[in-house]
Amino acid sequence: MSVSQQPEYFSKQVLRTRRFFIAPQRSSQPSTSSVSWQLTAGGCEWCAPDFIIDRQTFPYAAFEFVARGTGTLCLGGKRHELSAGHAFFYSPTTPHVIESSSNDPLVKYFFNLSGTKAEKLFSDLDLPSGTLLRVLDAARVTMLLEEVIDHALRSTATSIRTAIHALHYALSLCADSRQLPTLKYEPGYSTYLRCRGHLLRNYPVIQSIAQAATHCHITAAYMTRLFKRYDTETPLACLVRLKMSQALIKLRQPEMQVKAVAAELGYQSSAHFSRAFKAWSGMAPQEARLQKD
Repeated sequence: MSVSQQPEYFSKQVLRTRRFFIAPQRSSQPSTSSVSWQLTAGGCEWCAPDFIIDRQTFPYAAFEFVARGTGTLCLGGKRHELSAGHAFFYSPTTPHVIESSSNDPLVKYFFNLSGTKAEKLFSDLDLPSGTLLRVLDAARVTMLLEEVIDHALRSTATSIRTAIHALHYALSLCADSRQLPTLKYEPGYSTYLRCRGHLLRNYPVIQSIAQAATHCHITAAYMTRLFKRYDTETPLACLVRLKMSQALIKLRQPEMQVKAVAAELGYQSSAHFSRAFKAWSGMAPQEARLQKD
């Protein structure tokens, strides 16, 4: 299955992205009937300070989740403040304006769904178009959304199905852990979100958790305590997963050599990278090249 990363409607007001687009007519996605819902596009966007989306209509039903930063949202004529942990949903006919603040730009996930049952999926979870909520368990949602992107970018029939299941789980978690949009996070949780956001944005060049913690102006021990309190994985496990998930995608590209993948992900030698990759995946990088979904 071929996955394109740049359909025309993708915003260009971004500093960095991990995005995918799947042609809606593909029939290899699972469905509960002859016409159901499909995962059409998604990803993570690091918004530029001047980021703004102003649309009266949109081709797809959509779910968006704010990982960090602040901004404003006008959804169906109602204006809201956006910050980390906010999730919102809109249909093709819901007018929406999403604007990032210039001093603390948004980092947000988005996922677009097509098919006659796309909106029904949201409504069945009591997340109809126009809903804005704050997710209590934002860390788990973020982890699941990263998995959706990782699987979708692999662009095989099996990986797309896995991405859909992960997205459905993330949506269910949003519904299950919803809080009032005006709920404020405690300072420790805000610091945790800042640290996790730093890992998500910079994992290819981060050499150690100590280095990441220094950049976030805390100690490695405190970062570890924050992850133990608010997350399901340690900061080191998070960093390794991000690196290796990206490595797996790169290794499937015929032109990419193991040495180049290692260097791109911050490993000083291909031998060091190979040991880390095998410990994480159970197979050598060369085996990953040959593995099929």
